Amino acid sequence: MNLSLTSLPSQATDALSQLRAQLDALDDQIHDLLMRRAEVVESVARDGGKTGTKIRPGREAIILRRLLSRHQGALPAQAIIRFWREMFGAALIIEGGQVMAVCDGDDRLALAREHFGPYTPSRRHPNPAQTLADLREGAQLAVLPPPSEDDEPGGWWMMLTGTGAHRLFVIAKLPFLTKRFEGAPLGEAYVVAAVRPDPSGDDRGLIACEFTSDTSRTRMSTLFKEAGFTPGTVWVRRLANDPRLCALVEVEGLVADDDPRLAAIGGLEVLPVVIGGYAVPLGETA
Repeated sequence: MNLSLTSLPSQATDALSQLRAQLDALDDQIHDLLMRRAEVVESVARDGGKTGTKIRPGREAIILRRLLSRHQGALPAQAIIRFWREMFGAALIIEGGQVMAVCDGDDRLALAREHFGPYTPSRRHPNPAQTLADLREGAQLAVLPPPSEDDEPGGWWMMLTGTGAHRLFVIAKLPFLTKRFEGAPLGEAYVVAAVRPDPSGDDRGLIACEFTSDTSRTRMSTLFKEAGFTPGTVWVRRLANDPRLCALVEVEGLVADDDPRLAAIGGLEVLPVVIGGYAVPLGETA
């Protein structure tokens, strides 16, 4: 009896040692794969021809959706997103790095760091105008509050309606996982860059347009539907001493500048302007 009792701790220790050895072996395999992944990223940076703003939010969304669709077991889904977001951030460092300009707000900065990685350099600005201006002065990303119908900070979307050579576009919406957990930053943010959004297969486009002052929000949605769009949220701004109504309409799917549906939208004062779009965040409903 005594021999049996004294052998139990030894058996438990042996079993724990074996499990730890398995974990160590798995850690080595994971590390090997991470180093191999970094080598491929280096090849992309060297031979892939990526220039300018290197992030591809649509491609990242495709990867995360695919991984979560095959995910099983006890590892939380948010951990999968966290792991891969860190890898995306590390890949950008390998490719030369990015600087993000953040419109002032602690939650916004926290959302940006959660999404782009804590090692991505950031510069804070007191308003959207200065945040967007930083895209001309070295930053590749501008992180802004959600659009609104008010003046700053939410009215920044009207600054993206220019159609010159140096256009800016909305390319992402944060957070990508809408279900928040304890310790996760709250709120929402939109990301603007000097590059068009890349498609993810489940996207929303943003179209800025001008209507006559007597056009209702319901009428705007109807005109977009008649042109072949599936509209969502509509933001409307009435400018002082101006008979026009400026509207930002969210639609299903990304929209190209030459999309024939744009010319089919009735009731417009001038042709609409596509100001970008984003991959629909996980858990977000229309």
